[in-house]
Amino acid sequence: MAATTRTKKRKLKKKRIMIAMIVLVAIIAVASFGIYQICFHKKEVKTVVTVTDKIANGYDYTITDEATKYSKDLFSKLKKELSKDSVDEENYAKLETQLFISELFTLANKVNRNDVGGVQFIYKDYQESFTKEAMEGLYHYVENDIYGDRKQELPEVVNVDVINVEQKEYILNDEITDDKAYYIDVTMNYAKDLGYQNSATVVLIHNGKRLDIVKMTEK
Repeated sequence: MAATTRTKKRKLKKKRIMIAMIVLVAIIAVASFGIYQICFHKKEVKTVVTVTDKIANGYDYTITDEATKYSKDLFSKLKKELSKDSVDEENYAKLETQLFISELFTLANKVNRNDVGGVQFIYKDYQESFTKEAMEGLYHYVENDIYGDRKQELPEVVNVDVINVEQKEYILNDEITDDKAYYIDVTMNYAKDLGYQNSATVVLIHNGKRLDIVKMTEK
């Protein structure tokens, strides 16, 4: 009778240990899942970009939710201009240049040094080299903000003024000549002066319906 009682106690003890282990595993699993969800959510907030507006019909421009209010306003003006039956090409060139400068030199909303702004306005064959040059130069010291905890102070363009517009010849790679390329001089203002470039000359050439940027120099 005593042996039977001891056997029952051992079985009960083993059963309790098994239950405790199952509960412990379940707790660890739930905690791990919760941590994963938190980390994933934080990452998703900073890495998933949502296109909020676009300009189709052969132009193929987009704007995302990460863009500044100033960039979004410029995009709306550009969309309105390009939706006209008769586009004012000079105004198109000005607005594209302003938006390009705003997107490129605003670093405060960029996730990291790879998140180069304004690339969509660059002549397609130059986009890769332009991105690489920006990453090694202007964007080189942009700290990673994938978790939204960056403390680094970075510039935000709040206004781009067009100072001068001129049309003259531009030769692309000794092969393509645009006799009426746009040379546009601009100055930019920032929310806070952190010592970044504040003037530029941008060159745009005709490429089908589009005007594509092929060169930018500091004025």
